[in-house]
Amino acid sequence: MRKIFLLIIVITLSTGLFAQDRIFNYIYQSGVLGKDQKELEIWTTLRTGREDYYRRIDTRAEFEIGLGKRLQTAFYLNYSSKASGIMTDTVSTLERESDFSFSNEWKVKLSDPAADIVGSAIYGELTIGTAEFEAELKVILDKQIGLTTHALNITFEPEWEWGPEKGQIKAEAEYKFEFDYGVGVMLGKGWTLGAEIRNPNVYVDDSWAHSALYAGPTVSFSRNDFWVNLTFMPQVIGLRGKTPGQGLNLEEFERYQVRLLFMVGL
Repeated sequence: MRKIFLLIIVITLSTGLFAQDRIFNYIYQSGVLGKDQKELEIWTTLRTGREDYYRRIDTRAEFEIGLGKRLQTAFYLNYSSKASGIMTDTVSTLERESDFSFSNEWKVKLSDPAADIVGSAIYGELTIGTAEFEAELKVILDKQIGLTTHALNITFEPEWEWGPEKGQIKAEAEYKFEFDYGVGVMLGKGWTLGAEIRNPNVYVDDSWAHSALYAGPTVSFSRNDFWVNLTFMPQVIGLRGKTPGQGLNLEEFERYQVRLLFMVGL
C-alpha cells in the first residue's frame, strides 16, 4: 500500500511539472500552467520558397503566467522581417520589410487528456500591429494513449490590414481557417518524436482563394523547467490557388517552414 501511495505522489508531481510541456510547434495542447507558474518562450520561424525569391523570419517572445482554475494568459512581442524579389534575365529587384506587433493570449482548459475521455481547451489571441489587427480563436482537443499524444486544432482567424487605395487608407479583410493534427511518441529520457499536419485556408472577398497541405516531422526534448522543439514543415500540395506548373500554392504560402521553439521556467 505504501508503494502504491508513493507511486501516486510521483505521478502527481510529474504531471504538475510537465503538464504544460509542448511536444508540437504549430499545434497546441490543452495543458495550462498552474496558479502563479511562469514561463518564457522564444519562437523562431523561417519561411522560404515562393515563385520568386522570398525569405521571412518571424520571432516571438512570449511570457506566460498561470492564473488558476485552469486559466492562463500570455503576452507576446512579435517581430517579423522579410526579403522578397523578382529575378529574371532583365529585371532584378529585392525589397526588405519589417514589422512589429503585440499579442495577448487567453486559454481555458476544459478537460484533461489523461484523466478524461478527451482533453479540451478554448484559446483566444488578439494581435495589434502598426497596420494590422488580428483575432485568433482556437478549439483544442488532445488525448494521451499510452506513450502517444494526439492533438487536433480548429482555428478561425479574421485579419484586417490597412493600406493605400485610390488616395485613401483602407482596411482589407482576410478570413483564415486552419485544421491541424499532430501525433507524438515518447521515446524516453525526455525525447519525443512526432509529426504535424496543417491545412491553412484563406478567404478573400467571400471567395475561398487559397488552401494548402503541410506535413512534416517534429522532435521535442524536455527536462525539468526547460523544453525545446524543432519542426520541419514542407508544403505537400496546393489545394487552392496553385502556382502554374508547381502543384503548390506559392503565392500565399511558402514551400518550406522551419520552427524552433524553446521554453525556460521562471
